Amino acid sequence: MARERHQRKQVEEALRFAEKEGCRIEVLHSGHTWGQVVAPNGQRFRVWSTPKDADVAAKMIRRFVLRNKETPT
Repeated sequence: MARERHQRKQVEEALRFAEKEGCRIEVLHSGHTWGQVVAPNGQRFRVWSTPKDADVAAKMIRRFVLRNKETPT
């Protein structure tokens, strides 16, 4: 089943990048929270439903994904 899309184009692209990198996206809809990105190492990053600046929010998601990648052993 496909997940719900984020309403901001930039954030949706960053979420797709996260999925390609092995992260899981959980859609929650709790207050201002749209959902969260769960990295392979278990770290979580909250995604807001209406970020003040969508470009900055997308950049923060990408940075989180790259910093929490599981390193191959």
